Amino acid sequence: MGVIIATFKTPDGNYVYDRETNSLLSVSDIEWISFRRIEGGFADESDWKLLKRYKNQGYLQESCLRKIEHPATSYMRHQLESNMLQLNLQIVQSCNLRCSYCTYGGGYEHQRTHTDKTMTMSTMKKAVDFLMSHSRNVEDVVLGFYGGEPLLKIDIIKACIEYVKTFYRGRSVNYTVTTNGTIFSDENIQFLQENNFIVSISLDGPKDLHDKNRVFADGRGSFDVIMTNLEYIKTRYPEFFSKISFLVTVSPGTDFSCTNDFFNASDIMSDNTIRQTIVNAFSSKEDVLYDDLYTVTYSYNHMKVLLAALGMYSKEKVSTLFTTILVDAERIYENLSKVKLTEKAHPSGPCLPGVMRPFVACDGSLYPCERVNEDSDVMKIGHVDSGFDIKKVDAILNIGKVTDVECKSCWNFMHCGLCVSSSDGGTLICKDLRLKNCEAMKNSTIDKMMNICLLLENGYDFERKTI
Repeated sequence: MGVIIATFKTPDGNYVYDRETNSLLSVSDIEWISFRRIEGGFADESDWKLLKRYKNQGYLQESCLRKIEHPATSYMRHQLESNMLQLNLQIVQSCNLRCSYCTYGGGYEHQRTHTDKTMTMSTMKKAVDFLMSHSRNVEDVVLGFYGGEPLLKIDIIKACIEYVKTFYRGRSVNYTVTTNGTIFSDENIQFLQENNFIVSISLDGPKDLHDKNRVFADGRGSFDVIMTNLEYIKTRYPEFFSKISFLVTVSPGTDFSCTNDFFNASDIMSDNTIRQTIVNAFSSKEDVLYDDLYTVTYSYNHMKVLLAALGMYSKEKVSTLFTTILVDAERIYENLSKVKLTEKAHPSGPCLPGVMRPFVACDGSLYPCERVNEDSDVMKIGHVDSGFDIKKVDAILNIGKVTDVECKSCWNFMHCGLCVSSSDGGTLICKDLRLKNCEAMKNSTIDKMMNICLLLENGYDFERKTI
């Protein structure tokens, strides 16, 4: 198979990523030119001499990878039976909003639609029983409520909590709910607070940007209602408010700098966790394209995160929307050199389906998580009545097998983040769909590795997380 590497530059350095040892090598200008030729497959005699020198130091060996197989394959059945960490329940498929980018809104090939389907009490109880019986080795489990808009059916949530307290009073259960933030009352706030719920609210930024995409069924914007609710909750229930996190979806065509400024200047949400995401492009009927303004704003804030980590910029001026940049760099650095490639391995993208955060639809069907397509036969991995379909779980766990040849020769094998949803063909896991997203994954990894190198070049200590 030969040597598998990736080369890149920063303003102050030349680097080679060695897949076999999962290492970043700093090289001279002349060496980097040679490695570029080696990477491109047109090395000359002098390049091979350089390669031999590095091989003698233990780097740039021939690949040992022979078989694509996830390391959890052999014990996955046990994981499913005893180590489930979390279960998310789709309480209802209806919603009082009609967000333009919602997966239920008609913009995706595999259609999800707003319906009047609601999870029955019987299915809800079976789902709770399923979680408890499949998490015997887990001390603290998480039970999440999802929709549609789950607070439309707060009565089902209340019944679920009561069922847990009655029949599983010895178990430690943490509760979460994802909501659009428009349906709050003193009664349901007090209920959520009394049961220590972690609440996630969708809020996309200032009024004009939020209301562009997140509207009620009659077309009215939802921003004013949400902000009124937030101000009330923070005043009357400050402890509960402190546990609320916000999810910001940045859609194409919006001025991301305005979103960024909105959260930076907010007195209401200054101490809350805020996460950003972009519109899901997988299976979208139209291309999801972001303009130059988004790229420029992202790059500028990206730079501020790195400068703040190096003590060259005030951390208070770094947007809360970008804190994951440093977290990602630290995570990859921690794994470099420590995690080695073996003869039998799998790309790092898939989670443990059915273990990490499985999702139960209204009808009791089981899916790897709440983000996948419910109409896909590939994604349906079981039912609360019949349990897991181990063959489907195995296929998702070992998704790399559909791109076996390409993955074995890919330098990004150890850092690939491709989820199975990127390969969902409805009735099969699709090789072409998976390969279509490879270049974006490689670019993302290079970006994170460049962050690591820039920080190291300027004295950042990853062990102490300071300069």
